[in-house]
Amino acid sequence: MPYVCGIAMALTAVLIGTPIAEAAPSKPTSMPGLIAVEGPMTGEQASTGIDMANGAALAVNQVNATGGIDGVQLRLLKLDDKANASGGLSAARKALASGAFAVIGPFNSSVGVTNLRIYKKAGLPIVRLTSSVKTEGFGVTTQPMDSQVAPVEIQEITKVLHAQRPAMVYDTSTYTAGIAQQVKAGLAKIGDPVVAFVPVVSGQKSYTAQLRKVASAHPDLLYIAAYGTDGGKIAKEASTMAGTGRCFVDLAAQGSAFVAAAGQTVAATCVASGVPSAQQFTGASQYVSAYQSSFHATPGTWGTYTYDSVQILADALKQADWHQKAVITALDHITAYQGITGPITIASSTGNRVQSTVVILDVDSAGNYVIDPQWAMATGFPLPSSNS
Repeated sequence: MPYVCGIAMALTAVLIGTPIAEAAPSKPTSMPGLIAVEGPMTGEQASTGIDMANGAALAVNQVNATGGIDGVQLRLLKLDDKANASGGLSAARKALASGAFAVIGPFNSSVGVTNLRIYKKAGLPIVRLTSSVKTEGFGVTTQPMDSQVAPVEIQEITKVLHAQRPAMVYDTSTYTAGIAQQVKAGLAKIGDPVVAFVPVVSGQKSYTAQLRKVASAHPDLLYIAAYGTDGGKIAKEASTMAGTGRCFVDLAAQGSAFVAAAGQTVAATCVASGVPSAQQFTGASQYVSAYQSSFHATPGTWGTYTYDSVQILADALKQADWHQKAVITALDHITAYQGITGPITIASSTGNRVQSTVVILDVDSAGNYVIDPQWAMATGFPLPSSNS
């Protein structure tokens, strides 16, 4: 669906769920038009959740500007799960108590493994933004899955960076632990086993003990799988220690929080897996302009995927009207939908997006993520036009 010019700049009112009792209604009544968007709106990952909410708001405005869905205007219910399981349970209860018809989110796989089953049991159409294989089968997603990320990372580590003694530091959260295990297994299979495999816990004040273990193994590359701020702190601390190897960061860390925590100088020394920024997606220029005009901020990494998530939900609604079971079926059969993040086809057996958007990125002198030219040359990936 092409982006509609002249999008209404006044944002759709965001409904904040009021506190409710612990027990949610066993058979909640859904309200046509009410779409929940769930993510980490506060805490260390707040920049991700806010970007998600902004992307969703732009999509909702676009749909409403063209008359809504069968005359029904969309309304957005913003839910903060604080990037943890208990917050996810609270968010799901608020969504059901408020009568949400469908849900976009959550973002964190550790949240999704806890609350996606609640949404599914209640019959809500789900467009999740989780990437762990443990969340397959619970709605559909526009995001790359860890099974799509790992092969790109392994290729970068071995074929482009030519690392022979990789070490790994990983957050024990669902996605980050899962991707680390997949990359570790892939490296062992091709004859480059990791020399250190060190877990950390989100929110640590210091990673000195873990990084000393890494340094004692004499790696030539340090792979970091941790979310934004934590990933940045690990990279920054590693940069002050001898013998930790070159910095490689998983896409979980991608975003302004990583750059802020690492410092721009350190961030620029790291290579990262990730997805193109909004500015680098062909056809996203109007989205970028509308985002900047509406929020007086630069679009983040994951708002584009949330925008596309709302759009494929709207497409399914147009096919199935306001009938939840029919919408779920329509979402499972999305084929060749042209989103701003590229074409979207859903594999009905898993709910995953068939097309991978994973690339290798650098951080430039302005603190922005750009596609790594060395990786692009090695893989034959076409670099985006500067005016895309």
